[in-house]
Amino acid sequence: MKDFLKKLIERKKKELKEKEEKMKASQDIEEVRSLGDTLIALRDEINEAEKQLAELDKNDNKDDDNKDDNGENKDNNNDANADEGRSANGFNPNAVLNVLGQARMNQRSENQNNEDLLSTMEYRQAFKHYAQTGERTEKLNEILTQYRSETREAGEVTSEELGVLIPHTVLQELIKGIEKSYGQLSSRVRMLNVKGGVEIPIGEFEATFTWGGKEGNDKEHGVGEEQKVKGVTGSVSFSYHIGEIRIAQSLLQSILSVEVFEKELINALLTAYLKARDEAVLRGTGENQPTGILTDVAAGLQRVPKENIIEFTEEEIADWTAWERKLFANIPIGMEGANPEFAMAKQTYVSELCTMKDANNQPINKAGFDVSDKQYKFNEYPVLRTEQDLFKSFALCGNGDIFGIFWVPEKAYGINSNLTFGYKRYFDDDKNKWITKGLVILDGKPLNTNYVYILKKKVEA
Repeated sequence: MKDFLKKLIERKKKELKEKEEKMKASQDIEEVRSLGDTLIALRDEINEAEKQLAELDKNDNKDDDNKDDNGENKDNNNDANADEGRSANGFNPNAVLNVLGQARMNQRSENQNNEDLLSTMEYRQAFKHYAQTGERTEKLNEILTQYRSETREAGEVTSEELGVLIPHTVLQELIKGIEKSYGQLSSRVRMLNVKGGVEIPIGEFEATFTWGGKEGNDKEHGVGEEQKVKGVTGSVSFSYHIGEIRIAQSLLQSILSVEVFEKELINALLTAYLKARDEAVLRGTGENQPTGILTDVAAGLQRVPKENIIEFTEEEIADWTAWERKLFANIPIGMEGANPEFAMAKQTYVSELCTMKDANNQPINKAGFDVSDKQYKFNEYPVLRTEQDLFKSFALCGNGDIFGIFWVPEKAYGINSNLTFGYKRYFDDDKNKWITKGLVILDGKPLNTNYVYILKKKVEA
């Protein structure tokens, strides 16, 4: 058995060296982490095997001391069952397996302690079962209780109203999907994760410069009044609004694989979530939902400066001179350098801007696709072309309707969310059907609306 252990130790050391070399050469952070866990386990196994080998050597020496001149044991009163399961040299072969097995169990336990509870396959399977049947298993409740307890101890609070939390493997893919959603209006705004219910001065979302780290109105050493963000007054307070994403009952019902189930769930949540978030950024009512950047304009509250609301008639929208005089000439130089962009319906962009002509009826080519950076542009500014559920085309707009905006998204609007998604499935007795929905806490508010120009249609009498 000593030979077995020696060969085992040699083999494990060789494997350890190979893994260490692979870890040094790897550029993949996930692979590095996985290899790191493997190295820890290998070292534990080697240490335990070497310890067992040392015990064997020690026992051999004891055995030699306990034999008489004829090679017989000096003590003949040993229990007949004392050596059951042991080899002739007093070694228990099961002990090696138990020791190595225990090392693996200890390592697995340590990994589980460090592992995100909501990313384990155990939780993912329990979540899938709940999503398809509405049954909360004992294991699901156990993991959720432990997770909520740990987040509370860490100073974080996950609302019980979200129900069963979506596995973090799904959440990570959701976030990746959101980040990749170039072309989605709300993906351009400022993403925040600040405490709800706290009044935050809007000016705090802007960077300021101080001499010597001093604040105040000291013109020589501090911040003068003229250094403050121009025209920014008031404050913003984010609430805890819970958004619902209804999911078709049959969509996820018959999927057997956890991986396929999670992929379909991501697609269902992502599409609905991004569309609702886009609409909220523009026209959210502020009642149990975000406040849209156009909401105050519609209500006549003039949170967007009056001079930033520009009207175009049918003749003017096709007139390059009108655009220069009404909009481009009035954009502050500071805003020009902050990467502003347009957002409007594709139909408006193509029909009204791409067709502009000069006095000789020749195209002026101020709008079109820029092959260098693969963006649609108007007067060198990027244009986000939307569907008409966000902006109606200019042709369909009535008098006073908004057909587009020109803005700096990250300065004009903020979305506040920790992007924790929950999931509920229950039977509604009143409606006599199963209800399946995803839940997320989210709020959004306009920030510095000096960075927004509202484009309206004007119909002359």
